[in-house]
Amino acid sequence: MSEAPPKKGHRIALDCMGGDLGPSEAVAAAALAFKDGVIGPDDTLVLVGHEDNLRLLAFEHRSLKSNRLQFKNASSIVGPDDAPMTVLKSKRDSSMVVALEMLKSGEVDVVVSTGNTKALVAAGTIKVRPMEGAERPALAAIMPRREGHFIMLDVGANPEATPAQMVHNAVLGAIYAQSSLGIAHPRVGLLTVGTEEGKGGPRINRTHALLKAMGDRINYVGPVEGFDVFGDSCDVVVTDGFTGNVILKTLEGLVYMVRAMVKQKVTRNPVYMAGGIAMFPLLRDLKGKLKPERYGGAPLLGLSGLVMKAHGSSNRQGIASAIRLGLEALGHGAGSRMLTALAEANAVISSTPEEA
Repeated sequence: MSEAPPKKGHRIALDCMGGDLGPSEAVAAAALAFKDGVIGPDDTLVLVGHEDNLRLLAFEHRSLKSNRLQFKNASSIVGPDDAPMTVLKSKRDSSMVVALEMLKSGEVDVVVSTGNTKALVAAGTIKVRPMEGAERPALAAIMPRREGHFIMLDVGANPEATPAQMVHNAVLGAIYAQSSLGIAHPRVGLLTVGTEEGKGGPRINRTHALLKAMGDRINYVGPVEGFDVFGDSCDVVVTDGFTGNVILKTLEGLVYMVRAMVKQKVTRNPVYMAGGIAMFPLLRDLKGKLKPERYGGAPLLGLSGLVMKAHGSSNRQGIASAIRLGLEALGHGAGSRMLTALAEANAVISSTPEEA
């Protein structure tokens, strides 16, 4: 995530072709972002994809009749099963790659995409390039907990992270928590199967040792278990992309299941219906807090430019949320702090010997 230079307004590129719900939902998300004021009066949104189709779809939305809306043609689409190298070699004219090229050249300040995660990570790494000191980017998701929210990373970019990469995730996640959640000294926890020393296997143990060696450079509170994650044990949960992605999607599935179960019970039983009416304000508040669409985007931390990944299944609310989070991240100006933190982390990593 690069340092945002002081200027008037930002330019957002929206990859309209990669989502499960198609370009019509992406254009509807753009309309929603304009209508709700997510896109400010000085901001510009660029819809990237099949331009003729996008113009026709935009014509249906009154809020998109604006000179702050632009179009960028891209003739091909990255499919959900496309291999990253196929995309980089054969689909350079895809909406995803075209949007990333715009970011690389400085035409836009942030890219928002619902496309294939593997392809986006690979293309982002090749086109936008990692920050100095970072090895691979990590997806950092804002997630709900008992009181407020926390950051979990990685949630899907790098399934098999090394200890060094997980330490990078820790320092990047801590700075993102400072910026996005307003937590001055975020507590960082390492997700594992037990809080006792030596409980998590060689990779986790090495990561734990490195995080302890960071000293006061990071507010490391030690290992945390799965049942600690949604409590108040820490503000940043560090894990590999495989585990983080499973937790993220399990939570979302659980939220949808509970919502469906409550609705079914309330509508079938008059007693529950009466109770549901009395509890409506509480239920509405909980629904809003647990709504996955509320935080529909995760930045690829560790890149030299800002790329926001939204779920492939994102609806218009989720995509508009990703646009909002991207604009908020640009306003944080956290790039220089991340570079400094990565340099300090790498100095600790190189000077901390492996245990025999």
